[in-house]
Amino acid sequence: MKGWRDRLAGRRADSLPIELPPRGDQEAWRRPVDGEPRLVAPPAPRTPLPRRAARILIGSVGLALAAGVVVGRMTAAESVGASAESVPAELRIRGAGHLNRSPGAASLRPAGLLADAAVIREQLLATGIPRRVSVERLLPAGVLVDVEEKRAVALLDWEPPAALADDGTVLGPASAADFVWAGAADLVLIRGAGRGHPDFEARAALAGRLAAVLSRRPELDRLVSEVDVSGGPHRVQVVLRSAAVPILLNERDFPEGLARAAALLPDLVARWPGLTRVDARIPDRFLVRAEPAADPAELPGGPAGGAAE
Repeated sequence: MKGWRDRLAGRRADSLPIELPPRGDQEAWRRPVDGEPRLVAPPAPRTPLPRRAARILIGSVGLALAAGVVVGRMTAAESVGASAESVPAELRIRGAGHLNRSPGAASLRPAGLLADAAVIREQLLATGIPRRVSVERLLPAGVLVDVEEKRAVALLDWEPPAALADDGTVLGPASAADFVWAGAADLVLIRGAGRGHPDFEARAALAGRLAAVLSRRPELDRLVSEVDVSGGPHRVQVVLRSAAVPILLNERDFPEGLARAAALLPDLVARWPGLTRVDARIPDRFLVRAEPAADPAELPGGPAGGAAE
């Protein structure tokens, strides 16, 4: 027995463990021995308990964070209800002028808005004042709204005067900011569009279109004092700043007719001192109305019969 072990020890000088047959198995000792001994792998080292607990804790935290991200994305994709938790705690609006002073300004408060960006945008556009609205969420519970409002092109003859956009939208009471962007153009005064008139929307839309034409033609806009739209698109009455003589125009040929009438109005006034109206709705001619000149003899305060004293 001892010599067999010595022969094995001579073949393998290292200290790797060798699997030997058990002592009680006598038949195993009589069987021929393999030329190469079988080696047994050393047992795997066990991780200490504190290190294993730390790994479990870190893995649990990572799993919880991943689950929170997934649940958060699913919740954001769902439509938000009107519950108290869904109302933004802070609302910032940039670029709002008339919107802050509009009758529906109460809906801009956080308590009156849902946290859904599409709902906020629809509510603001429904007022008719903004031209463009973009909504951005601010974490954790804020909303940032960028507003581009419609520009005023005319003033309605109300008390106080109201700003009118080119599409006929009443923006609200006029302010100094409405005159800043105009530059060389001016805000023409619109008459004949009372707020209580049954045809107010059509008249306001007509006034907005005419004022928009003037805003693109500064050389004409600075000549016009007021525009009366009570007669509709086929009987627009314009009063110039230089001479308070009404000019009748069509919407279809509005800028061309106005340019012709404004160029010839001084000569018409000189020719007919009692000129009361110029009809420029016909492209190649003017129809004028003038009061007959008064007789000097009928003027009050003159010398009777012109006799010398």
